[in-house]
Amino acid sequence: MMKRPSFARDYGFSAAMTARDVQSQARLDVLFEELRELFSGAGNTPPVALMGGSDPHIAIRRTSANISARVTIDAENGLYVFCELDRTAGIVLATASEERLIDEIVAHLSVGDDDLVPRTIDSAVGILVGQTMEDVERKLILQTLRHCSGNLTHTAFMLDISLTALCSKLAVYFPDTAKGLSRRATGVTRSTEGDRR
Repeated sequence: MMKRPSFARDYGFSAAMTARDVQSQARLDVLFEELRELFSGAGNTPPVALMGGSDPHIAIRRTSANISARVTIDAENGLYVFCELDRTAGIVLATASEERLIDEIVAHLSVGDDDLVPRTIDSAVGILVGQTMEDVERKLILQTLRHCSGNLTHTAFMLDISLTALCSKLAVYFPDTAKGLSRRATGVTRSTEGDRR
């Protein structure tokens, strides 16, 4: 059996590492643009900076201009890693969800910055102008359900409504699905009652 030269193995490993690095840098670029757009609504300098070099990351700073957190991408599993630097018990979050990461960054920046949260909320509400209350409520419920990975109890808790109210609203949004679920539920009940006899 012919042995493969070591430079070929090294080249293959190097090419794989380079491709992974390029992909990570591209994902950080996209995330940075989203964050910059999110925070640029007030006309101030966005509190994020894209850092390149051998350790690419997004630096996050509070109003003091000191870097308070950073976002990197884990080389092994490709997850976003958010790490607070300005607290002794800093939060570290590893997630594949860009939405979850952005939520965490907004929460991080809003601590101690009473001006940031209203600007962000005002921007979000501005997008909703012109839509009906029913549409806004439906979108909020469905987005929260998606954020909670379909967990109805967690969704109801986040929305501060009862589980019954949430299920009723979902039955209105998805009447065909609700009928199918109720049929299945009654069918299961009947079959278990039949087993008891």
